[in-house]
This record gives sequence, C-alpha cells and structure tokens, in this order.
Amino acid sequence: MALTYNNKNVVSTVECYDAWSNTYDSDGNVLQLLDDIVFEEIAQPRLNSIHNSNMRQICCELGCGTGRNTVKLLNAGWTSSS
Repeated sequence: MALTYNNKNVVSTVECYDAWSNTYDSDGNVLQLLDDIVFEEIAQPRLNSIHNSNMRQICCELGCGTGRNTVKLLNAGWTSSS
C-alpha cells in the first residue's frame, strides 16, 4: 500500500521489489548487462584460477538476487551444497 509523504508516493521494500521483479531479469536491464560484464571480466578469471589450482576450493554465493550468478558458477564447474 503506497503512502504519500511530502507529496511523494512511498511504498514498502516488498512492494518495490515485487514491482521491479517483472523486469529485473529481462533482457535490456542495464544492471543485468553490468553484472555479466563484471562476472566475465573480473570474477570468472579469479574463480577459474582457484578452481584449477590445488588450493581448497570453496566459493560462497550468498544468494542475494535471482540466482543468475549461481548458474554461472555451476556452469563453470563449481559444485553446490546446502
């Protein structure tokens, strides 16, 4: 339920995320593109160097989002545990 404060509509965090979720993972979302670039150019090379080494291989994916990066990690050969 939106409230009005200082002539502005104020919605709860849940309402905001519910409204945003319709387009968050859709093509054309600039944040999705930025996330893909950062993961591919920065995170993936570092994770690959660990994954392909003799070092202990633990990657903690906190699940703060829709799971797009979890899928990328699984596709790169990392395994999942609960």
